[in-house]
Amino acid sequence: MTKEAIKKEIDRLRDEKNHLWNTMALSIGGSVTLMLTISLSKLLAFNLYDLFKLILIITGFCISYLSLNGYFYKDNKINKLIKNLKKEA
Repeated sequence: MTKEAIKKEIDRLRDEKNHLWNTMALSIGGSVTLMLTISLSKLLAFNLYDLFKLILIITGFCISYLSLNGYFYKDNKINKLIKNLKKEA
């Protein structure tokens, strides 16, 4: 790869990394907010609305985990490209 192609790839990966970070932050924030809206007394009298909230909370944390995993994958890829760029220089 040429230096320009590597720089463009690094920029693209950095943008994807930022999108993943924002996704993770939003999904964690939403999950925590939903957790705070469920009171323990209502949790014992379990209804369908609280079940839906629990499903959304679990889904939010799963999305957060996958986003964080993707974030560090992109970060490692960027670091490898930077090392390759330094070797070519």
